[in-house]
Amino acid sequence: MKYYSQYRSYDLFELQESLSGLSKSNRWVKLADNLPWGKIEREYNKRLRNAHNGAGNKPARMVVGALTVKHVEGLSDEKTIQAIQKNPYMQYLLGLPKFTEKPVFVPELFVLVRKRLDHDFFNQLTLMLSEADGSHPKKANTDEDGNGHGGTMKVDATCCDAEVRYPTDSNLLEDGSRLTDRLLDKFCARHKARKPQTRRVEARRAFISLVKKKRKGKKLVDRVKLVQLRCLQADLLTFLDFLGEQSSNLLSCFNRHDCKCLKAAFRMYGQQKKMFDENVRRCADRIISIYQPHLRPIVRGKAKAKVEFGAKAGASIVNGYTYVDHLSWSAYNESSDLAAQLELYKERFGMLPQEVQADKLCLGKANRKLIKESHVDCFNRPLGRPPKEENDDHAKDKKRAVGERNEVEVTFGTSKRVYRANDIRARLDNTADTWIGACFFAKNVMKFLRGLLCLTFAELALGAFKKRITGTADYLMGIFAPSQGCLAKINY
Repeated sequence: MKYYSQYRSYDLFELQESLSGLSKSNRWVKLADNLPWGKIEREYNKRLRNAHNGAGNKPARMVVGALTVKHVEGLSDEKTIQAIQKNPYMQYLLGLPKFTEKPVFVPELFVLVRKRLDHDFFNQLTLMLSEADGSHPKKANTDEDGNGHGGTMKVDATCCDAEVRYPTDSNLLEDGSRLTDRLLDKFCARHKARKPQTRRVEARRAFISLVKKKRKGKKLVDRVKLVQLRCLQADLLTFLDFLGEQSSNLLSCFNRHDCKCLKAAFRMYGQQKKMFDENVRRCADRIISIYQPHLRPIVRGKAKAKVEFGAKAGASIVNGYTYVDHLSWSAYNESSDLAAQLELYKERFGMLPQEVQADKLCLGKANRKLIKESHVDCFNRPLGRPPKEENDDHAKDKKRAVGERNEVEVTFGTSKRVYRANDIRARLDNTADTWIGACFFAKNVMKFLRGLLCLTFAELALGAFKKRITGTADYLMGIFAPSQGCLAKINY
């Protein structure tokens, strides 16, 4: 007798049942069941401006869940929506009642969300995570001024690189020439005007002659830059004269982004002209991209690259959770962050830290005086000549503090290598701020998830240990229990 497989095709819509039956061992389900969504909703609603008018917003669980999926998986905006469409576990994290094939929202909404939020919002969510898993620092003592102390704060700063082309003077001048020509074409096409003659072809020819050379000598670079500067100057003057002849109400064809880029192009030309005339290679507030004029070169002196292009972020780590305390697009001395970080620690946890762990750059005379006045411990090498005989206890504490402070470097490496904090693809300064905060928040969410797994394993191990002890006790009682005859004899 021949047997046939009992195969039946199922329609996808027959399987669209409730998502409540999903496996509880999945990481997205664990996050969905343990994140404090009520507090997140209240914090998110503080950023909204539709209390009296405007359209309704998406739930905070949907927005924060989508941002978490995006930065944990390292996806683009479009790929994030597509991944959520295919994954019921991700839809459960976003709070959907049942599986759906429709997009939860359009990818362009991510841009509006990033404009609405900032890194302080994700700091508040991180604080909620630490409260949920019991990672809040405990009060250990009180100083003579009445301030409580508890926990350890580890501080450092890093640069979150933006996705930008490596800037050269010739590339910047070429971008300015291309932008001016494009805006003239846009204006003339919109208002049916005749385009004035420009020197765009000459500037492009000079730029191509440079980039096609295998070896670019200084004389060739200077000669090409001189041609580009003259052409860009002539095109900018032509652009202003042409617009001055037109009616002012015709300038509405330029949007806000065009005006912003044009303003950056004028400023870039002034900087390049000044550096070329004075034969120098640096200037204050140097523009490295006319399309992202907020970016500045930050000299870090690292082994990978001497100069980085992005935001400099001052961060503090408390019990494994990372908080972005300061974000600046200009280079600054990170030692100035310590006073503000102590105040933020007190604001978040209601007390000062018991110990601060920082590198040598942050421990100047002013910061050492501040730490001493705040009655906070800091075990680092003292200033001046090293003593001939060092206290053994201090040497042991200093060695321990140096080893524990390595967590900061590990956190920065993980945030950049895994969660792409060194590839910020947002083009605006405020949206890039949110992007950086979301990268560190994704790392904090995964730390929260590992804490849940450790707690689950501890409970399972404790239950198995109790069961084993009970079974062993019952077994021993069965062996050493006296018989009824012996008991009767003893009673007699």
